[in-house]
Amino acid sequence: MQHTLFSITMKKLLVTVIYIFAATVMLSAQTYDQLVEAYIRQYSGVAVEEMQRTGIPASITLAQGIIESNAGQSPLATQANNHFGIKCHVEWKGPSFTYDDDRKNECFRQYDSAIVSYRDHSDFLQSRPRYAVLFTYDVKDYKAWAKGLKACGYATNPQYANILIKCIDDYDLHQWDLTESERSKWFASLNKSAADPVIKADGNPAVVNAAPTIKNATERIYVFNDIDCVTLLEGESLNDLATTYEIGIKRLMRYNDITTAAQIATGDRVYLQPKRHNGAVATHTVLAGETMFSISRDHGIQLNKLYEKNLMAPGTQPAAGEVLFLQEVRKEMPALLAEKTNSASASAQVAVYEKPSGEKIHIVAKGDTLYSISKKYNVTVGELQAINHLQSTNLQVGEKLLVTK
Repeated sequence: MQHTLFSITMKKLLVTVIYIFAATVMLSAQTYDQLVEAYIRQYSGVAVEEMQRTGIPASITLAQGIIESNAGQSPLATQANNHFGIKCHVEWKGPSFTYDDDRKNECFRQYDSAIVSYRDHSDFLQSRPRYAVLFTYDVKDYKAWAKGLKACGYATNPQYANILIKCIDDYDLHQWDLTESERSKWFASLNKSAADPVIKADGNPAVVNAAPTIKNATERIYVFNDIDCVTLLEGESLNDLATTYEIGIKRLMRYNDITTAAQIATGDRVYLQPKRHNGAVATHTVLAGETMFSISRDHGIQLNKLYEKNLMAPGTQPAAGEVLFLQEVRKEMPALLAEKTNSASASAQVAVYEKPSGEKIHIVAKGDTLYSISKKYNVTVGELQAINHLQSTNLQVGEKLLVTK
């Protein structure tokens, strides 16, 4: 009987260890953007409820929660449900959690749930006279609140206000301070978009500034590598697409590893969520004309992770026929595309390819300029800038340019 109990206990222990290991691996495979996005989905509702109850901007509450809890991954958050780093103080009568912070073995409040932590955070700010000035600020002025929190001594970091503001701007958290009708207008303004989404009978925003389609915005979304994405339609502006899906254009560009809208062409996949650390398949064999940028886009893997896994310096390109690793790390770097502009093989691999629509796309290589590209395809620099919506003459290696339309 004792032997049986021992076996059962050991099996339970083994299952627990395996579960913890699997959870750790799963978390380590997530990007920081993924963790933050998941955190926002989980806690934006309670942040809005607390704003309505107390007048603290939801964007400020969310940003503090993300920063103080490391998007819910800190020991204080995981073991004590404390998402805001609030210490015990003399009046605290509840359970506590000992943790090394400014000093060793400091006393922090422990909560039954993260929701209780959010409510206590609001009550903490409301009950402290030194934070009273914050409640004279406009609930929609998150910058004033961020600066006020630092001035009132919430954190010792001299950059705390700037850190809060950056977090709010990076993840469009200000949207949670706004009503639903205000939100769409704010996104249009943020994206400098002319989009004015029309709400259909089923409540979903219609596709804007795009070719006629029977699919509304929600129906267009499909999942690739566990990421929500859509295909850019003919005549559709990337800015308007961002507004339709209520995401800031800067965040959308960051999630797609681009610095200019010209890097996304009609028919390309656009990711509405962060790309992953790994591809869905183990390897990719490089085809002529492909670049690290296009491969990272086609597999939903972050560009910097693709470079890291293949031991390549950013900006370099692999030669056609090389096998790139999308999940594991290579033991040695693949052969690279020749960098010399007089290399015939290099020209053949990066110069141009034709899309099914008949459009010709030029992939920018090292040394390319708008002038040299214009001469190659018998178009003017002005025409290249116009059809690619370029605001400057600066180009990046791997960038795709329409050269005929």
